[in-house]
Amino acid sequence: MPEPVEIGESGQDYLGAIRLRGIDTDVTYFDPSAPPPELDTSLQPERPQAPDADRTSGETDWPVLIVSGVILAAILYLFLRFGGRMTVSLKRDAGNPGRTRRQVRTEPPAWAQKPGTLDEILRIEDRRQALVLLAQKVLAATVAANGVLMQRSWTARDALRHIPDGQAQRDALRALVMASERVQFGARDVSEDEFRRHLAGCRQLLGPGAA
Repeated sequence: MPEPVEIGESGQDYLGAIRLRGIDTDVTYFDPSAPPPELDTSLQPERPQAPDADRTSGETDWPVLIVSGVILAAILYLFLRFGGRMTVSLKRDAGNPGRTRRQVRTEPPAWAQKPGTLDEILRIEDRRQALVLLAQKVLAATVAANGVLMQRSWTARDALRHIPDGQAQRDALRALVMASERVQFGARDVSEDEFRRHLAGCRQLLGPGAA
């Protein structure tokens, strides 16, 4: 018979540490002349329990329920406070499609805002300047008479392209615009006869009693 081994203090500490971890330290010896013990392979390790395994199926998650209720109440409050106004506004806009178009304000180009009166233009001694102002005045009046809303970026040619082809004296107006461009950008002189000729050709576009 082998003598039992005496375990020292450090050995006892080691055994205590591994036993706390669930490690089996017992050693079993079998008789070598006896048949081997039966090997059981059907054992399975225990599955760890889920965190919510102890919760019953009928238990209510009150924190989640309270937060959801607060969110729904806030949405309902906002809808009751502002939803009715939005609905009425949308109905009014749908029943009045021209309202949106009227709200879009267009500003004419600078040259068409204050062209001056016809009398002021006629009193200008520099016929080059007078011809340019005359073209701007006649063109702005003709565009407005046809109900065209000019854009701020339009040039005189842009405005001329939006005048209907059937407009009376359209050719005379085009000739006046081209002549004013030659004066502005080509430094061309204008005689008194040429100025009077353009004035007579486009006077009808200014209407009777134009000032």
